[in-house]
Order: sequence, then structure tokens, then C-alpha cells
Amino acid sequence: FVRILSLCCTAFTVDLTEPATTRRYSKAQNRQKYDDDDDKNRSPAGSKLPAETDEDSIASPLKPKPIPVAQSDEDVDSTVESDEFEDTVPKIEDEEFEGLPTVPGDAQSKLGSGSAGKPSLKIAQVPHHFSRSWDTYHFEIIIITVLMIYFTNYLFGRAKNTQLATSWFTSVKPVLTANFAMVGDDGLAEPGTGTMLKESEHLYSLWCSGRVHCEAMLVELRLLRRQCLLFTFIGWMRPSYDTIVAKVIMEDAEMDGWVMAVGRKRRLQSLAKDHQDLSFFCPDKRGQRHPGLPESLTVLNEIPEAMTSMLNAPVCKFLTENEERVDYLFFSDQYTGPKPPQDEAPSAKLPVTQKVLIFAFRVGNKGNIDSEEMEVCKSLFHFIFYIVEKVHRLRLSKEAKTKSERNRQRAHDSRLKSVHSQRQEAAQSRREERMRAVKERIMSEEDPDKARKLEEREQRKEKAKKMPRIKMLKSKGP
Repeated sequence: FVRILSLCCTAFTVDLTEPATTRRYSKAQNRQKYDDDDDKNRSPAGSKLPAETDEDSIASPLKPKPIPVAQSDEDVDSTVESDEFEDTVPKIEDEEFEGLPTVPGDAQSKLGSGSAGKPSLKIAQVPHHFSRSWDTYHFEIIIITVLMIYFTNYLFGRAKNTQLATSWFTSVKPVLTANFAMVGDDGLAEPGTGTMLKESEHLYSLWCSGRVHCEAMLVELRLLRRQCLLFTFIGWMRPSYDTIVAKVIMEDAEMDGWVMAVGRKRRLQSLAKDHQDLSFFCPDKRGQRHPGLPESLTVLNEIPEAMTSMLNAPVCKFLTENEERVDYLFFSDQYTGPKPPQDEAPSAKLPVTQKVLIFAFRVGNKGNIDSEEMEVCKSLFHFIFYIVEKVHRLRLSKEAKTKSERNRQRAHDSRLKSVHSQRQEAAQSRREERMRAVKERIMSEEDPDKARKLEEREQRKEKAKKMPRIKMLKSKGP
């Protein structure tokens, strides 16, 4: 047994002086020798190499390369390698062998060199989306269509309003010229005639002056907003009309003190809400019926005597025949204009009153005006001039005049109270602002002595204001 064991050890003993690389190539040469012996022992029927193939070219990759002397010396100290680990190839890390030449057939070296030379991120060239189909432009088509409809409606509506205003002025100009010395003043330094001012695309104004019993007359032609597409749609759903509003400013001595309004109930309620004089002198907002007027028209009145005198048979007949055209009639000697909006600060001055006659008539049939309507406009202006003459001739009795003066004195006192309260509020706000500025000045003062002196001075001023004022009179003896 000991002899057999020694023989086995002798068989597996390796000369440590032989380099490891030489041992590897010798084993490869032995393996090639065994393969050549097998080829020789094969039968001629087996596959043979071609004649032109050289045996040296096949064995050339297996020939050992010369080993440097330095490397052979280092391999002397190497340990014995087992046959089980000879074919194991260690994994080489790139970071541990930086700067070393790479093997041409190494896949990792190819990958590293390729990634170092070119970026790995590739941007795809996506073509721009462009479709020639109209199905993808629904939103754009709708917007363009709406804009085209809007501008078309604007052009046609503006042209329609201009045509109506021109034809109306041409039809009523002879009547106005016969009653006024100046028709169509443009408001410039030099007086001009025959000019109708265009305030907007739907509002035209005409100023007339030079007539007895009145200072002037302002006529406004308030047309429908045909140039606006939204108001056009609203007009289709709700009936609307073109309106003529004539405001006659009477002279102070040509009209007594009374207030009256005739019109539709809803219209009179809105007038009373917007005008201070009508709401103050006519407290009955429900109105009252007049036997000579149609049911659709009601009356707001201050002096019954004035209503009886003004609504005579010719006036009631005209209002009955033109019931659909009458919007409202508003007569007042204390006219101050519409109320200011709530967000606007009220004025601290007494309002200026005027004696005015306001006539508002509807023109056309739901926005349609023809030549027949133009003839009706002439009759409306004849009615206005008749009312002006009737107001000039109206004189109140002694009892009615006393009641009227008492009401106006009460209105004057209420205006004075409102103006006084507004002035007090303004003075209080100014006082609070001044006190706030003084306190800020005291707080911003860095020196405590100066701050204390300022505070004491303000306290002395306030104390002096609260003390009663005494007036001393000196009288000389006899």
C-alpha cells in the first residue's frame, strides 16, 4: 500500500521550476497530438481535410509564445495549480486595469470603448403631425365662423342704424325748423345748424334752441343695438323698440310748481326709483287710473288740479290712439336728474333744479321702421309742442300753489339736511385722518422726550376745543 501511494505521488508531482504558461501550452500540444493520432486511425471513408489546407496553419494557434525572462522568473515562485482550475477565466474589472491595452476579441472592451466614444442616448426623429383632413379642425372652424358672423352683424347693424337715423332726421327736420330758430347745433364755439351728433353706434342726439316759453330741446334717438350680436339674439326672444326721448327745458316763469308722470306701471316704478323728485313729490307708487286713458297707462300726480287741466280730451284722445307708442311722459319743476350710483360719493352741494318736460315714445314695430312710422314721428312732435303751450297757460289756484310751496320747502329742508350730514361726515373723516397722522408721528419719534411733548401738545389742543367759548364785552360807563 505504501509503495502504491508513493507511485501515485510521483505521478502527480510537478516540476515547480517549469513556468505555468509552459505547462499550459505543453498540455495543449499533448491534446493536439492525441487528436492527430485519432485522425490517423480513422478509416478512409471519414471526412478528410482538403489538400490545400496546411497542417501547420491548423496547429499555429496552439504553438506556445515565447515567454519573457522576467515573467519566467516570477512564475518560479508560483504555487501548484490543479487541473480543475486551469480552465477558469477570472472576471476582469475595467476600473482595476485602467490604461492597459484591450484584447481585440474582448466583448467587454468593445462595449467600453463604444460607450466612451459615442453617447448611449439616442433621440428619435418624430415627424411633425400634419393632417390634411378637416375633421381635426372643428374648434378652429367654429371660432372662425363665430367671428365672421359677429363682424358681418356689426357691419350690417351699424349701417342699418345710420340709415334709420338719417331718414328720421330728414322727415322731422321741417317740423323742427318751423318751431325753432336753430336745429342741430353741434356745440362748438360757432353756432351751426343741421348737425345730428352721433354719440355711439345706437345713440344719436339733436339739440334745438330758439323758441318762446322754453330754453332749448334735446332730442335723443335711442336705437336698438343692432351692431351687437348678443343684443340681436336677445331682441329675438324679447320684444324691444327704438325710442325717441325729447327733453324740453322750460323757462322759470313759464311753469308753476307741480310734478306729474303718465306711462306704463312698470316704467313709472323704475322712474320713481331712479329720480328723487318723482319719488318725493309723488309718494303713491301704485299710481291711479284716469277715466280718459287706456288701462295700460297710469298716472303719478302731486297736484290733482294740474292733472285735471293737463289730461283734457285732446290729450287723452292722442294717448289712446298712440297707446302702443307711448312709453312715458314726465313733467317736473324740481328735476335734478337720475340718482347717482351707490358706489359714487354723494356731492356736498345742493343739486341744481330745472323745469323740464320729458317725452318718451316707441318707434317702429319691434325694430322695423318704415315710411308710415316716419309720418307718425311728425305727429309726435306736434303733440310735444301742444303740451309746451298748455304748460305755459296752466296756472294753479291759490290753495294748490300753497300746497306746492309747502312741499317744495319740505324738499329743500331735506336736501339741506342731507348736504349737512354729508359735510359732517367729510369733516369727521378729515379729523380722523389728522389724528391718525399725529399718532403715527408720535409712534415714529425715537426720542421719548420729543414724543411726550408732542402728545402733551395734542392733548392741550383737544382740551381747548372742548372748552366753551366765552365772548367778553367791555362797556363804558356814562
